[in-house]
Amino acid sequence: MAYQNLGSLQQPMFTIITKMEVTMYKVLLVDDEALIREAISENVRWKEHGFELMGACENGKDAIEKIEQTVPDLLITDICMPYLDGIELTKYVYEKYPVTKVIIISGYDEFEYAKTAVKYKVLEYVLKPVTAFELTELLDKIKEDFDEEAAKKKSLKKIREAYISNLPVLKGRFLNGLMQGSMNAEEIKKKSEDFHIDLSGRYFIVTVVEGDNLREFLKRHHGIKEDLVLFAIYNITEEIVIKNQSGITFQNGEDKTIIIFKSDRDEGFRAGIFDVCTEIRTALNEYLKLDVTIGIGRTVTSTGALNQSLESAKEMLEYRFLLGGNVVLDARDPGKSKHTTERELSAWTDDILLSIKAGEHAELERVIKSFIQKLRADYVPKNRIIILFQNIVLSIVNMLDEAGLSDEAFLEGENTFINRIYLLNHLKDMEAELIEFCSMISQKMTSEKESYGNKQAVLALDYIDKNYSNSELSLNSVCRYLAISTSYFSSIFKSCTGETFIEALTKKRIEKAKSLMENTALKAYEIAIEVGFSDPHYFSIIFKKHTGLTPTEYTKNKRRQ
Repeated sequence: MAYQNLGSLQQPMFTIITKMEVTMYKVLLVDDEALIREAISENVRWKEHGFELMGACENGKDAIEKIEQTVPDLLITDICMPYLDGIELTKYVYEKYPVTKVIIISGYDEFEYAKTAVKYKVLEYVLKPVTAFELTELLDKIKEDFDEEAAKKKSLKKIREAYISNLPVLKGRFLNGLMQGSMNAEEIKKKSEDFHIDLSGRYFIVTVVEGDNLREFLKRHHGIKEDLVLFAIYNITEEIVIKNQSGITFQNGEDKTIIIFKSDRDEGFRAGIFDVCTEIRTALNEYLKLDVTIGIGRTVTSTGALNQSLESAKEMLEYRFLLGGNVVLDARDPGKSKHTTERELSAWTDDILLSIKAGEHAELERVIKSFIQKLRADYVPKNRIIILFQNIVLSIVNMLDEAGLSDEAFLEGENTFINRIYLLNHLKDMEAELIEFCSMISQKMTSEKESYGNKQAVLALDYIDKNYSNSELSLNSVCRYLAISTSYFSSIFKSCTGETFIEALTKKRIEKAKSLMENTALKAYEIAIEVGFSDPHYFSIIFKKHTGLTPTEYTKNKRRQ
């Protein structure tokens, strides 16, 4: 298959200038009287009045032979002639050469002749004798009519040429309008006939062909413009579709290539389309060295519903982000998008943060890959994934702030990471970026911790943060979680945080209690249970010891503020 390469599409344009030509109208004179033929031929200045005398015949038979060699614009003929008279000659010209105009010069002023002349659309019926002056005046009048008709023909020719040259644009405009679903059946039928577009069929499927990473492609091929690449995609696609006689190809308003496939049979229709699209993808890979993704829309049963098939094809292109580019995506294959709940997100975020704190790169990578696989399996759209990534980054920021490790260098890295993921086209690339970012954070935290004990203290604080509401939380339960002895843990925890485990736990519970008092209408005993105190009275004692106020006094003070 011979495809055009990109270079061959860049053709120079030339301007052709032609000289203005004066139109001369050809005249054939027919009269059996030699004197009349000679008088008219010699006394009329034909060229001065825009005519060229191509010959003078003495009868209709000779005239027909002359006409069959060169068709005149104007025939001037007598009526009474041997072999074939003027009326029969006029009839012949009327039937065979309707563009030729006729003037009859006759010595007979008879009604029947005049009536016949009208029947065969004779321009003028002139009685003999006729002078050269009279004939010249008549020729001038006829030339004006000829010029006007020629101008109309020229104008129509220009319009026709303009129409033909703009036919692809007009067809594209019609097909783009068709894709919007705003045309009725009658309008679609008329316009498809006008543009010679065959939209017959019982089943229709719209597909979209779109280049992957065009920005990177253009960087690799300096000097090639994007619109040229988009046209090349269309050009190759159209050639394959025509070869397979399977549909109609055009470019939409964004210069993306659209195909309307049609068939009278549903069986095997979609499978055939998949094969054609695979051939298109392979050809574009081979000839343009360009990866493309093709979205195949849903099957519809009328041209009025093509917009629905188009929208589903566009939706398929969204899955390119999840599944990777350079693929043919069929609307009947992927499942529906499932929403990752806030609870699920919180659990994944906790696992990622814990892996960052632990400093185990292999485990961190495993957790992130599992998270990404979950997003891919649920067909979560790109915009939602970006929000999830932003939430994870925000949680990391909060974690570093609490650990006192946030600085300008980190904030700059955070902004760079967020800006970078917006530009990525595939989830696998975002996965790599997240692993790299979280690994950098983990290394930072590890380097800031001087010992294993410090890491254990961080994990203990994380455990307190997650379980403070559990009234059964104790030093022993934390040590069981960390697999460390109570005596060793107490030592390293105090060294790292400057407080004992009980002090840290109580501080956390009091902070959470104050937050609930300020932001909820819960009673003091309800708040006590929420923050892990099984005895409300004991909670009041501890609360006053830390704040100098009872829970009721603290709440009243905050409400007065």
